[in-house]
Amino acid sequence: MDNRSTIASVLGVVAAVSLWFAMTQLAPPYVGEFAIILSKDNTKIVTGPDILYYNPDSHEFTLTDECAERLKPMGWRLSGEFKIIIDGESVLGGVAVPPTVSRSYDIHQVVLLYPTFDKSSMNYSEMKLQLGYPWDQSALLDSVNPLDNAKIVGFFERSGRLVR
Repeated sequence: MDNRSTIASVLGVVAAVSLWFAMTQLAPPYVGEFAIILSKDNTKIVTGPDILYYNPDSHEFTLTDECAERLKPMGWRLSGEFKIIIDGESVLGGVAVPPTVSRSYDIHQVVLLYPTFDKSSMNYSEMKLQLGYPWDQSALLDSVNPLDNAKIVGFFERSGRLVR
């Protein structure tokens, strides 16, 4: 092997390693899978791409227009037990409640409210986690708030969709 062949081989390896390093540093981090699933029939009602933003302070998911339009006609069928799954692991569960239900839930019950109320009308672009129903009673909680879930926050932080 002559000098030029050796130099070309070394430069080829250096270029390949440099390209690999650049791609691993520039590629977005692995985000994983996110889903909100109704337990009664394992229906995925919301997945990660359906959510534009998550606000961990208010525990509100801002939905894409497409997701809001898909969920809007479901009405009362968006009720019952639910679970939030991240990368195949159930990280939070509770009960999904449409805002027109007459039953109340106490402070220890995680409630997924959809649609939410915006002033005096329904807001179909937001879904909210809260403790209790009809109002969010998390301020009255003496223990750790289950809504302050590090796995949910981490998922949306890694995907760049966490807002405060």
